[in-house]
Amino acid sequence: MITVYFIRHAEAVNTVRDGRARPLTEKGLADRRLVTEFLRGKSIDAVLSSPFKRAVDTVADFADWAGLPITTVEDFRERRSDSDWRRDTDFIPLIERQWADFSYTLSDGECLAAVQERNIAALHEALARHEGQTIVIGTHGTALSTILNYYDPSYGFSDFMDMAERLPWAVKMLFDGTRCASLEKIDLFRPAQPLGDADCEVRKADIGTLGNYRFVVIFSRCRDQWLYCRAKERDTYETAGGHVEPGETPLEAAKRELFEETGAVRFDIRPAFDYSVHGPAGDSNGQAFFAQIQELGPLPNYEMAEVRLFDTIPEKMRFPRLLPLIYDMLQQWLNQ
Repeated sequence: MITVYFIRHAEAVNTVRDGRARPLTEKGLADRRLVTEFLRGKSIDAVLSSPFKRAVDTVADFADWAGLPITTVEDFRERRSDSDWRRDTDFIPLIERQWADFSYTLSDGECLAAVQERNIAALHEALARHEGQTIVIGTHGTALSTILNYYDPSYGFSDFMDMAERLPWAVKMLFDGTRCASLEKIDLFRPAQPLGDADCEVRKADIGTLGNYRFVVIFSRCRDQWLYCRAKERDTYETAGGHVEPGETPLEAAKRELFEETGAVRFDIRPAFDYSVHGPAGDSNGQAFFAQIQELGPLPNYEMAEVRLFDTIPEKMRFPRLLPLIYDMLQQWLNQ
């Protein structure tokens, strides 16, 4: 397994037209401390970065603190726009059109398909080189967004715009080879509160009615109690669940996540209902599942450190707003 922390650069001086040399603003330089504070204690083995100055400088404070060199990788660079492109007037129209058509570009610019291809190729090379390690990659908004879109095709223009002013920003991804096993977006200005959990509205729908599913959540019973898991880097508990991978059905994703995060090897599982989450990080759809576990095997060596049985929701929980809401929906479904 490989853990990758993508760090989108801090605020830069956008009046500097040379993208490769564009420096951080005074605020951007100060905000690097958020990156260092976030990465401390995470046993980082290597620091990689786009060669662009703003990306390198954003991870440099942490690299200096950790005593690690920064390896620049050319293909992690940001999208090339166009010689005559003006960010102050053309930014949103260009980006919206490019997200609608990954092959679209200006005269001597770069389309999103090309940005995605080279960033994914560079990522795969890094994953092969750093098997079993935890690494940091300094990156950019568009470059990182194309990586997220590769692993989650529903990530689009609205998600990009929601992220656009988050400087710096972090995404944690766990890889099994080149397969993304989990993905978490972190607001570095509020790192204890994952994006999508604050000020959210959760809506329940009949099973199979929403479509475009991004997540699954599995509430599991084992030995007449509720089974929850705890990640290696957290002291809070959560249900099994995660992203629906490209080509997976929600049921296939639920079975995979249940095994990876609890070690369940014999179980009955069934879909309960659809749900949608509406909040600061945008909107997303998911499916909730109910599982009866008959046998637990060894906990796979992914992101979870342990599983525990509880009579109800744990007192210390991840997603403290979302979990109780969806748990109540499941209780209603079970009582029907």
